[in-house]
Amino acid sequence: MKKLFVFAAGVLASLALAGSAQATGSTPKLLTKFQPVLVFHPGEELRPTTVESFIRDSDLEAATSPTTWVVVNPSPTAGDLPTSSPPVWRLNQQPCFAGAPLGDLPCYVAGAADEPGVTVYGRQVKDGKRIVLQYWLFYYDNLYRYPFLPLGAIWQSHEGDWEVVNVVLSNAKRPVAVGLSSHCSGETRAWAEAERRDGHPTVYVALGSHANYFEPGLHEFDRACLPPEVIGFFAQAGLPLPADAAAPGPAAGPKRLGLQPAAVRAIADGSPPWVAFPGFWGELEYFSAPAPIGTVPFGTSPVGPAFHEVWREPLATLDEWR
Repeated sequence: MKKLFVFAAGVLASLALAGSAQATGSTPKLLTKFQPVLVFHPGEELRPTTVESFIRDSDLEAATSPTTWVVVNPSPTAGDLPTSSPPVWRLNQQPCFAGAPLGDLPCYVAGAADEPGVTVYGRQVKDGKRIVLQYWLFYYDNLYRYPFLPLGAIWQSHEGDWEVVNVVLSNAKRPVAVGLSSHCSGETRAWAEAERRDGHPTVYVALGSHANYFEPGLHEFDRACLPPEVIGFFAQAGLPLPADAAAPGPAAGPKRLGLQPAAVRAIADGSPPWVAFPGFWGELEYFSAPAPIGTVPFGTSPVGPAFHEVWREPLATLDEWR
């Protein structure tokens, strides 16, 4: 979940863990009761998974200049990541390279195979008069494939991908709304208007980008997530703006629904320790288009859950979403 094609180096200095929402501690019963059903595109090769093997297979790097990174720890673990900056940190998954043809997707798929199954990181917070349940989803890789041209013509890739599903409850613990992340923004709907399976919100996960939607189909990106130069590029080429493809396919969620089981692991501010890691979850982001553009670095991988606005200010952020 990040602003597509936008370079974010230096943003860490302005990020903080503090927010108006106060952690209430995990409540497994609530997190399990409302965990989402995730419906994946038939062509999707990745699933949300645990972070441990991704960290273990990465180099921990520090920036010594805007364009130079040095390896600080070639064998980091989830328990020993730094929790403060400077310097600016990042994890660099080895041996994969997000700038390789089609984002080196097979390499990331092979790495994710070290952690089979589906994992969701659940968090419960009290924000004003509401309870917010957040389900954070980590994918090894984001490979967005532009759907209006042949495969490989235009794509965007970055290591590490964090997305989130929010379920808002009243103080009486009744569901009132659902909020889904997509790129730099998201969409919020009343609970009564969201598709559900036996009380669990249904989420359609877009192919490659893992943006979350309330229904299948083609979904044009929120223009706020596209820099003017990107909008100009597609306009000059006479092409539609980028859109996500979501379609009914394999689903994961509560085991009792007969789906692929998705385990819910509780997280909170600074717990487990990797939640406080202030760095990027991957190397640079790359954008690829026909000549004369080619494949160029055009951003960074995302930061972790605690450094997103929706973590610090859940309800205020959901109010800003579509």
